[in-house]
Amino acid sequence: MTGLTRRSALGALTVAGVAAATQVRAQAKTTLKIAYPAWDTKEQEKAVTGIFADYEKANPDVKIELISLPFPVLRQRLVVSARAGDPPDIAYVDGRWVPEMAVPGLLQDISAGVAKLDRADWYAEPWKGATIGGKIFAVPDRIDPWMIYYNTDHFEKAGLKNFPKTMEELAQAAVKLTGDGVYGWGLIGAKDASLISRYINFLYAFHGDLLTPDGRKSAFAAPDSVAALRFYTDLLIKYKAAQPSAMANGLNDVNQLFMTGRASMIVDGPWRQGSLREQAPTLKWAAAQVPPAAGKSPRYLTSSWYYTLFKGGKNQEAAFKFVDFLVKPENMARSVVTLPARKSAARDPRFATPEYKPWVEAIPAAVPFTVTDKFTEIADVVGDAVQQVLGGRADADKAAADASKKIDGIVG
Repeated sequence: MTGLTRRSALGALTVAGVAAATQVRAQAKTTLKIAYPAWDTKEQEKAVTGIFADYEKANPDVKIELISLPFPVLRQRLVVSARAGDPPDIAYVDGRWVPEMAVPGLLQDISAGVAKLDRADWYAEPWKGATIGGKIFAVPDRIDPWMIYYNTDHFEKAGLKNFPKTMEELAQAAVKLTGDGVYGWGLIGAKDASLISRYINFLYAFHGDLLTPDGRKSAFAAPDSVAALRFYTDLLIKYKAAQPSAMANGLNDVNQLFMTGRASMIVDGPWRQGSLREQAPTLKWAAAQVPPAAGKSPRYLTSSWYYTLFKGGKNQEAAFKFVDFLVKPENMARSVVTLPARKSAARDPRFATPEYKPWVEAIPAAVPFTVTDKFTEIADVVGDAVQQVLGGRADADKAAADASKKIDGIVG
């Protein structure tokens, strides 16, 4: 073989070696799958996917694969995939789901990684929902105090200059707003996933609860809890201030009533602001804090959303590194459609507006959903109780007593 031939052969081998090495590096690229609920607004989609792109740009060896699922099916899909041994690397989940997935052993204990975060920069409340048995299974991203959205044109027409300060005043206002095809309150009575979250706003306003503080017994038949059930159902039964179809109406029905001006008030989280602007741009509305029952201090439901990792995931270290990036203050402030779970992120100018003021002021009196792995089962029992009263099959006292016995059986 001549020198030229040898050099050509060596050159070919070198080129082949470089190509092979490049192929190996390409094959070694880590793909992180993240499950995310369907977007609340187009702005949120743009912001979150933009953050994903920023991470890929800074980490060219990582590819982010988005799995977007509608909220009503997200929890079930996550549980099924985790039990089948094929979960996503990361999931963005409602706080109610964390104990439900952590207790059966589906989530990864990330206490060690969380210990490296500046937890003092987070609001304390959402960490309660992330901690099960002294172990941490999720990182809080956003905190959502719930408010009442009300039609300002309706209030002006009815001569209501100020938003009600107590639940009793709320009922009076709802009656005054009702008439000519308009209902003062958009009431959810159907047993869908949205009933429990709307109902708990009233339960907390009366200082009722689902469970005792130790989580071992029902608190649903306690006097304050019964008063909340009675008030919620009386908006239709006694005051006739809710739509007659309430027992069959779920979230989409009530939202449609509000957006078309047929319901004057609904209760929802901060995310509803964006969808109202997009879907009902001419509607005039404002948000106000949920009033407490007379003689009670303010007590607001707050839901939170978290990033979680699944047990047995193949990319645990890379996944937590990505979560750490997602919850940096600048990214959290940019991505959340509600309020950020970090204090420094909440100081972003985006949240220093009159529009966000009532939400930010509600945080000190915010109370999370009951932390229990039995939440979905309990919610089903509560839904039955609401329907029994709305359907005239039981009064509030009996429905609460029956429900309480069932809840004791669930948690006992």
